[in-house]
Amino acid sequence: MEGQTERVRVEAIGEPGQRRFRLLALIDGDTHVAWMEKQQLQALGLALEQLLEQLPDTGPDLGAESITPFDVDSRRQFRVGKIELGYEERSDKIVLIAHDVASDDDTPSLTCRLTREMAREISADAAAVVAAGRPRCTMCGSPMGPGSHVCPEQNGHFPQSIVEISPESD
Repeated sequence: MEGQTERVRVEAIGEPGQRRFRLLALIDGDTHVAWMEKQQLQALGLALEQLLEQLPDTGPDLGAESITPFDVDSRRQFRVGKIELGYEERSDKIVLIAHDVASDDDTPSLTCRLTREMAREISADAAAVVAAGRPRCTMCGSPMGPGSHVCPEQNGHFPQSIVEISPESD
């Protein structure tokens, strides 16, 4: 789908450890929902940030964002397999193309032309959404849940706390 991108937003749904991630795009009045993995969202945010840094400076974005609400129940939903980014110099827009993971052909399921401001917002929101997840272990980098964490980097990979072990009786 290709048209005038009016609004775009990224978000996470659910509790940390059980979250699902999506990009909502309002294009020509229709809501498109692209579901993605946390790593895809994080990579998208970083790639947009890097692309914006490489672009020449221009004047401020004067385009007003639409106030039309997203239709979160839209039938235009898919799971992202591949994401492509580009820059269209003629219109000074960043082009985001997403492909459905279930699609056999190389036809894009979503094409958004983003203003620089929209791209900045996606990048910042993606970083905030990813950071709001479970804390990571400083030793192994794995997400830590509410219970005890078994870290393979700890000496001996000891799955029990020392308090739980009692000496054997003779």
